[in-house]
Amino acid sequence: MRFFPRHKKEAESDDLLKDLGPLLVQVSAHECNTFQGLWKRHLDDKTQVALFAEIAIILIAFVDRLVFDKFGDPKRSQMMNPLVDTIRESFSNQSHFGQTREERGLYFERLFADRMQKFASCSSIGEGQSSLVFTGGCHLAEIFVDNTAKIDFPVIVLETSKSLGKTILALMMIPEFKIFNKK
Repeated sequence: MRFFPRHKKEAESDDLLKDLGPLLVQVSAHECNTFQGLWKRHLDDKTQVALFAEIAIILIAFVDRLVFDKFGDPKRSQMMNPLVDTIRESFSNQSHFGQTREERGLYFERLFADRMQKFASCSSIGEGQSSLVFTGGCHLAEIFVDNTAKIDFPVIVLETSKSLGKTILALMMIPEFKIFNKK
């Protein structure tokens, strides 16, 4: 039972929680194919699951910045925890990175903690070399694009960052993100 009425802003942010986790799972899975095409590579199942996790964590870092800017703490934790749980559960359903769902969930949590430290130090979402978009693009290229001539690597990083930026821009245009566009 609620003793105080919910404000419209609070109700909207709670509704966002419902749809955002599954949406980011879908976008992360889709972007696995996008990056394989961009890199002209076909990754095996285990590597695709790893790529899914990396993309999802970058998108979580993006949403975390938006949530913090819009709502601050403690609402940030209330909104982000279910989102991370949804993505962790999706990762845990795969058959790689552990024998059990619990082991795979713990693997994701360690990966998430490590990556979020890296992405938390980014200066912005998308402006400059210290941005989340560029840092994320560089990170993905370093991990998943090996056996590339040293001279070609900066182009791969740039193209990966551009693709990641387009994904983030596209997310900002969909209804689930409308709450972040309101003043």
